[in-house]
Amino acid sequence: MSSVPDDLLAQIESGEVSAQILEFVARGLVPLPAEELVRAVASVIAGGDAALAPTAEATFRAFDAGSVRAAVLTKGIRPEQIGPLQDIIITNQVRLLEAPLIVERLFENPRLSAEIRRRADEFLEEFFLKKEREKDEAAAAAAAAAPSAPEPEAPAAPEVEEERELSEDEKKSLFARVSVMSVVQRIRLAYRGNKEERMFLVQDRNRLVSAAVLKSPKTREADAETIANMKSVSEDVLRTIAFRRDWMRHYGILRALVRNPRSPIDVTLGLVIKLNAKDMKLLSSDRNVPEAVRASARREVARKES
Repeated sequence: MSSVPDDLLAQIESGEVSAQILEFVARGLVPLPAEELVRAVASVIAGGDAALAPTAEATFRAFDAGSVRAAVLTKGIRPEQIGPLQDIIITNQVRLLEAPLIVERLFENPRLSAEIRRRADEFLEEFFLKKEREKDEAAAAAAAAAPSAPEPEAPAAPEVEEERELSEDEKKSLFARVSVMSVVQRIRLAYRGNKEERMFLVQDRNRLVSAAVLKSPKTREADAETIANMKSVSEDVLRTIAFRRDWMRHYGILRALVRNPRSPIDVTLGLVIKLNAKDMKLLSSDRNVPEAVRASARREVARKES
């Protein structure tokens, strides 16, 4: 044990060890603490060695949730180490449910692949939102079974959330409250919370939390337009809005997405031609949007003026 260098993990992560040691790492046979061994195995997977990857993946699947959680939460772990483990972790949904902190870090990774984003949505739907809807359905069934109340003279107006700006003290209070919540608690608040809570949580770094806001039945077109104008939300949030056909029928949302510099270019380029002449002209000289979007608007303006 004394012959093992203190910086063995650093050497493994930087690729400065022999092929034989990497093979031992893939098999989980190097003398490292459990959380460091997880990181070492992740490095082998990230290295893309076709011969070692299957062994390393099998080793990873055998780690207990506590070791994986400790590794994912260490400050030194790099995005490229989390990346190769995404598929292994998310397909093991039992492990995710046993260790919510893994969910916390995994879905904050900005390098999630399109396939993993799709599976994240399925995970959110199956294990969180489905249960919330079942609660709503049970409550509605119970209300329907209760003795009928006298019919009101006039139908009640639909509940509309008050539009207002939070004061600085209210923002600080909301931030303080949310900052001590687990990811599961934030998902629930994102789905059921009031307008201010949802507009705050749609900016959450964790994809499951921000996605829950967009899936909330309380999030309407007006909220979607507010979010589409935000420069502090992720590309995933803006892309999700763009894929909602019911929302995209609303011109204000479409215009906000095109003018938001955070919007994915592959989304906005297809929307430019749907702008009216006035907004197209403004976009053609808007230096806040990517050059590709601005150039597309200039071409459209020139075409219509010719």
